[in-house]
Amino acid sequence: MQELNIPGAAVALIENGRIATLRVYGIADKETGAAVTPDTLFSLQSISKSIAAWGVMRLVEQGQVDLEAPIWDYVRGWRLPPSPFDEWEVTLRRLLCHYAGISTAGFPGIDPARDMPSLIDGLNGLLGPLNDEQQRYWALWNLPTDWPVKLAYRPGEAFHYSNPGFGLLELMIEEVTGQSFCAFIEESILRPLGMRNSSFSVDSRRPYAKPYGIGGESVRAYRYVSKAAAGLYATIGDLAAFACAEMKGPQGESPGRDVLSPGSITAMFESQGLADEAGGIQFEAGLGHFLLGSGDASNVHHSGGSIGWRSIYSIFPHLGAGFCMLMNSEEGNPLWLPLVREWRDRLVARA
Repeated sequence: MQELNIPGAAVALIENGRIATLRVYGIADKETGAAVTPDTLFSLQSISKSIAAWGVMRLVEQGQVDLEAPIWDYVRGWRLPPSPFDEWEVTLRRLLCHYAGISTAGFPGIDPARDMPSLIDGLNGLLGPLNDEQQRYWALWNLPTDWPVKLAYRPGEAFHYSNPGFGLLELMIEEVTGQSFCAFIEESILRPLGMRNSSFSVDSRRPYAKPYGIGGESVRAYRYVSKAAAGLYATIGDLAAFACAEMKGPQGESPGRDVLSPGSITAMFESQGLADEAGGIQFEAGLGHFLLGSGDASNVHHSGGSIGWRSIYSIFPHLGAGFCMLMNSEEGNPLWLPLVREWRDRLVARA
């Protein structure tokens, strides 16, 4: 952490479907000197997508939506601009696995000093120009800036990771339930799973980490118009509780913990096609999750990251094992990647 200028980190290990080890390190806020504690909130960034997928599957189980249906059967408050492709092939399933053809531009973060635009504004590309901090980050990671959101590829043809695709799922949940996305997820997913410290907002009444850049410098605590894509904050214990809920529990509790059926968990963990390649390893796309390997060595995971934040959770469902890590630093990848690989290699070797 010192070598990489990472102020704070929190780690949890899962064995036999339960939290076996939880450790916290370093500083949550350099200005105040506040240490990271088990109660410190971190931004999960794109791990929010895995939890949003639970929300979609909850509606599927209730018979309110169909994974094979076009998103436009449920979303009537916004439409994609005209394109050469058939928008009626944009289904819930394809959105969940990033095969819907939606453009890959991320949503730029909103400066905490600004009023929060709507998700519709975000889809329409009305979030304003990138500031210097964002321009640096976008250039560093070669991120696309093709706003407004559009149908850029033929649906079903190939994997194109898309934050706006989860924005469409967020709109769908709101139109189907009549609730805000945040209220629905909190009431239907987070609280039933015991994730009582998780929230889509932070305030001074709760301990939360401040984000830091590559050199350890303070950066803005950006907010995001799509909560489904990147909006959730959680403690390390809550993230680990979510990871546990995707596996069989120590007392034989079923995956899904009665919030979802085991069948829905299995469906989310089924490959929908090839996804990104990272470090020479080819991942596959599940529904709101990424997959690697098969059988007892089958791994399910999702990472998250943006300006000032990095996060990862990785589980071997058949082994009841998991690794979770949260960092308030942009430089977190060189820290968690070797750790999770060593954990994975030792675990698979023992199995």
